[in-house]
Amino acid sequence: MAFNGYTIDHVTAMALDPFEANCVALRTCSRKVEPLFGQAGAKKGDAIRIRKPAQATVRTGQAWSGQDVNEQFDTLTLNYQIGIDFQMSSVERKLELNSLTEQVLKPYAIRLANEVDRIVLRDVARRTYNQTGTYATTPTAMSTYLTARARMADMTAPRGRGQLHMHINPAMEANITTAITAGQSSLGPYVHPAAAVGDLYSNADMDGVYSHGVNWHMDQNLYVHTFGTRGTDTVLVDDTVAEGDTTINTDGWTSTNGLNEGDRFTIADVFAVNPITKARLPWLQPFVVTANGTNTSGDLDLSVSPAFRASGQFQNINALPGNNAALTFAGASAQVSTVGALWHKEAVTLAIVPLEKPDGVNNASVKYDPTSGVGLRYIEWYDGDTDQWKSRFDVVFGVLLQRPEHALAVYAE
Repeated sequence: MAFNGYTIDHVTAMALDPFEANCVALRTCSRKVEPLFGQAGAKKGDAIRIRKPAQATVRTGQAWSGQDVNEQFDTLTLNYQIGIDFQMSSVERKLELNSLTEQVLKPYAIRLANEVDRIVLRDVARRTYNQTGTYATTPTAMSTYLTARARMADMTAPRGRGQLHMHINPAMEANITTAITAGQSSLGPYVHPAAAVGDLYSNADMDGVYSHGVNWHMDQNLYVHTFGTRGTDTVLVDDTVAEGDTTINTDGWTSTNGLNEGDRFTIADVFAVNPITKARLPWLQPFVVTANGTNTSGDLDLSVSPAFRASGQFQNINALPGNNAALTFAGASAQVSTVGALWHKEAVTLAIVPLEKPDGVNNASVKYDPTSGVGLRYIEWYDGDTDQWKSRFDVVFGVLLQRPEHALAVYAE
């Protein structure tokens, strides 16, 4: 069905560009798996398995000591379908294409792009266990971000332009640019190249800048986390933690307290190790709570990430937690904190794939941009009861934190 001299395919195509331009996650996540879903049309719930890099233990001495190649897989599921539904009168539908784009298509596409960003940043923040910064306090010095980058180096994340991506909100950006343009020595050398320095002075804009070993991205959609209610409880490990466990039994809780998904904690004497050499690192391994939990009679079983592995190819801690070892939690009880994020591009996998086109529907269009990998669907129909043209945009996607050791939460206000 034609609009005012243009078709439904034109409508879908004109929405693609602003979507791509305003979705930060398209530029900071790995998109390599999207072709595996094909271009024939996907649906919510479709999934693929992704291989994880193999790991190994190193032999000492001459005697051969065999080990199996233990392949591990993650599953990326297209578990999000989002859209915008709207209606137009016959008169509104006769807008020129440029007017329709500026008044309707562009703002709707931008809204969809921001929603994808919001979900990606939320899911990564809730699954990332590494952390830096002061809870509910926006960093004022570059040292916080350099500490984040150093932690990524400790976890063997590859470096270089286009590798590490720092996601900050406007307040974080303002503090950084204010300090840099004021020449504060705590921030170290100015950014390079010279053109970027000029942008900072003229626009106070860090978005798209490569500086201090990371690519900076200003994003208003950072996740805001509320820590669980803990009071002044002294929480201890209760019982034995076994190799490979993803739950831990704890006690010492009062009757009203618990934890929220995304809360982080450390355990006494449980240190992180280098992912490759397995050498102990000088900081306690952080863990993240993966499901909300409320204590029962003073006890609380926590679902956590990463799994407890103190030996073997996938070792990530120097020792398993001991019974009665103390837990130290991030943030104050019920505190609210914005969570910025630094991650390596291969740590987070995003797939935005073309939806299936419904059979027998004439006024349906599915557009796929092979350059950006974005698929967008548009459907419209006439409702004679209301004398309105009803329309819907749909996007289906999935996000997976495949390499959580190469991602890190940066707390802010």
